[in-house]
Amino acid sequence: MGKNISLEYKKNIAVLTFNNESGEMNVLSEVVLREFSTHLAEIKDNSSCKGLVIISGKKDFIVGADIKEIEKLKSEQETKEACLLIQEMFTDVSKLKIPTVAAINGNCLGGGLELALACTWRIGTNNKNTVLALPEIQLGLLPGAGGTQRLPRLIGIQSAFDMILTGKRVRADKALKLGLLDAKVPEKELLEYALQFASKKKNITDNQSYKKKTQPMEEISHWALEGNFLGRRLIEKKVKEMVDKTTKGFYPAPYKAIKAVLRGMEMSLEEGLKLEAQLFAELSTTKESKSLIHLFHSVTEAKKHDYKDEAKKVLGDNLVPQDIGILGAGFMGTGIGTVLADKNIRVMYSESSQEMMGKSLKYSYDYFAGKLRKKRIKPFELGKKMAFLSPGLSPKGFHRAPLVIEAVNEDLGLKQKLLAAYEKNAPENWIFATNTSAIPISQIASGCEHPEQVLGMHFFSPVEKMPLLEIVITDKTAGWATARAVAVGHKMGKQVIIVKDSPGFYTTRALSFYIAEAAQMLMEGVPMDHIDKALLDAGFAVGAITLIDEVGIDVGSHVLKTMTEAFGDRISTPANLKAVLDSGRKGRKNQKGFYLYEDGKKTTPDNEVYKLSGVTPNNMLDTKVIVDRCILAFVNEAARCLEEGILRHGYDGDIGAVFGLGFPAFWGGPFRYVDHLGAKEIVERLEGLTDKYGKRFTPAKILKDYAKGNKKFFPEESN
Repeated sequence: MGKNISLEYKKNIAVLTFNNESGEMNVLSEVVLREFSTHLAEIKDNSSCKGLVIISGKKDFIVGADIKEIEKLKSEQETKEACLLIQEMFTDVSKLKIPTVAAINGNCLGGGLELALACTWRIGTNNKNTVLALPEIQLGLLPGAGGTQRLPRLIGIQSAFDMILTGKRVRADKALKLGLLDAKVPEKELLEYALQFASKKKNITDNQSYKKKTQPMEEISHWALEGNFLGRRLIEKKVKEMVDKTTKGFYPAPYKAIKAVLRGMEMSLEEGLKLEAQLFAELSTTKESKSLIHLFHSVTEAKKHDYKDEAKKVLGDNLVPQDIGILGAGFMGTGIGTVLADKNIRVMYSESSQEMMGKSLKYSYDYFAGKLRKKRIKPFELGKKMAFLSPGLSPKGFHRAPLVIEAVNEDLGLKQKLLAAYEKNAPENWIFATNTSAIPISQIASGCEHPEQVLGMHFFSPVEKMPLLEIVITDKTAGWATARAVAVGHKMGKQVIIVKDSPGFYTTRALSFYIAEAAQMLMEGVPMDHIDKALLDAGFAVGAITLIDEVGIDVGSHVLKTMTEAFGDRISTPANLKAVLDSGRKGRKNQKGFYLYEDGKKTTPDNEVYKLSGVTPNNMLDTKVIVDRCILAFVNEAARCLEEGILRHGYDGDIGAVFGLGFPAFWGGPFRYVDHLGAKEIVERLEGLTDKYGKRFTPAKILKDYAKGNKKFFPEESN
C-alpha cells in the first residue's frame, strides 16, 4: 500500500486521509489516484463498512490534479482516456451503497472539489481559509473530472457558471447558501461531525450552520429558467454575451465549458461525463491552455528565488516589518499605502502638501468603503483599516520604519536628498526602496553610505488592481534586503519578479520600445484609433496610444527621453511628441491627451494632436504590420534584457509582460511567444522590418543564436 493515503476504520466507518508524502499539499497525481482506487476497492468489498469519510491530514483538503502530469499526455485521445479513468473512479464513489462524506478544511480546488461532488455529503469548516473552487478555466481548461456535470446538477446552472467560468473561490458561508456544502462546523470537530453524517446519525436541521431548504417560489423560478429547453437557451445567450465581453473571443475554454454544462444537462450523467472528457481533451492541446499553464509554472519558478536563507541570518523569520514609511502621498504612494493597510501593516506618510494628504486619505477611505459595499469586509473593519494609515507632513517617526518606500516625482536630485535624510536617522537594517519607473537605482544610491540597502520596488498603476511588483537590485544590493522587499510584495498579494538595475529595468524598457514604435507610426500618419484597434484586436489589454494617456504624456515623455539617452538610435522617439506635451496635454489625469475625455471617460481622438504634430491621419497601415512592429519591438527588447542579464530567466520576463504590461496572456509572454512561433520565424520577421524601417529592428543576438540552433526558451514545455 502507498504512503499518500491512509485507511482506518472508526466504528465501521472508513476514514480515508489524504496526506501526500512528497509535498505540502494534496495533489491528485497518478500515484495518489492509484492508491485511492485500491482503497476504494477494499472499502467496496468490506460488507461491514457502514460509511466513508474523506479527509485531509494537511492544512488544505485537495488542491487539484498534478498539472505536470496533464502536460505529459501527448494527444487528445490520451488526455480523454485519462479524464474518463478519473471520472470512473469518482463515479465509483458516488455509487457506493453507503453514505460518503467529504470533510473539507482549507482549500478544496479542482479535482478535490470534483471528488467532493461525488460524495453524498460535503461538510466544511468555519476556518476562514476554507474555500471551494474549480479554477481550471484559469489554465485554459475546464473541469474534467465531473465538475461541469455534477456541480450544475447540485447548485443550479447559473450558480455553477458563476464558479466554472471564473474560477471564483467560494468561502464556506457562501457555499452553504448555494447548497455546495451541507454543513459548516468548527474546525476541531470536523472529523466528529463527518463520522456522524457517515453513520446517518446527523440530520439536516434548520440551524444556520446547515444547508437551507429551497422555498416553493424559488423552486418554481428555478424550473422556469433552468428546467426547460427555452430557459436554458436564454441562459446560454446571456452567458455567451458575458464571455464575449470579458474574453473578447481569445480564449476557447469558456465556450467549451458552456457547451459541456448546457448540453450535459440534456443528457444522462454518464453521457455528460463523456462530453466533458472530450472537450477537456480538445482544450489541452490549444496554444491558449499551454500558455496559461506556462504562466502558472512561471509564477511557481519565480517564488523559488527569494533570498530567504540569506535574510534569516540578518532578520530572523520576521521578514515583513510592522511599520513602513511612504515618502509621497500622490497616486502611486496612496495606492501602495492603501494595499499595505489592507494587509494590516502600519503606514506612516510624509507628504509636504496638506491638500494632497487629505485626498490620499479620502481615496483610501473610498477604497475600503467599496469593499464594505461588496461585503468583502465587515463594518468594524473599515475603521480598523484606516487606523493603519498615519498622515504626516514630514518624515517624523520614520526612524521607527525599517523600510521606507519613496514614491515622489521622477527627479533624481530629490530622490537622493530623501535617501540621505532617511539614512541619517534610520533604524538598524533599514531599507530604502524607490518606486522609480526608469531612473537607475545605482544613480539614486550613489553618494549614500550603504548602497547595499537601496533597491527599487516598482509598482504598477493602479496599485490596488495591478498584480505585478518589479524589484530592482544593483550589484551591491544585499540579499537580505531583497528578501525583505520580496516578502512585503508577497504580503501585498503581488506577483514578484527580481531584475537587475539598468535604465528602465525590464518592464519600462520593453514597454518603451513598444510605445515608441506606436508613436512613430502615429507620426507617419497612421490614425491613433487605428493603431489602438489593431493592438486590441491582437489581444493587448490596452492600445499603445491610449496607454500613453493612461501613464501620462509627461511621464511617458520623460521615460522615452531616459531610454533615448541610454540606447540611442535603437529606440525611435519622434520629435513631434514634444509639441503635444508642450500643449499642456498630460493624458487622462488632466482630461487632455491624445484622446478627448468626458467625465473621466475616453471618447474620441483629439484631432488637435494631428495639427500639433504636423501629420495627416490618412495612412491606413495594414493591421498585421502595426501589430508586428509593436509586438516584435517588445519581444526583441525583452530578449536583449535576458541576454544582458537584466532578467534572470525567461519566466520572469513573461510574468512581467503579462501581469504588468498587458501582453496577451494567451501567448504566455514574449519568450513563450517566441517558442510558439519559433525563433527562426521571429528573426526572419525582424530582419524584414529592419530592411523596411531601419536598424532599430535588428534582431537580438540571443534570438539569432536560438534560431540558428533551433532552441527554445522553455524546452521542458511541450509546444
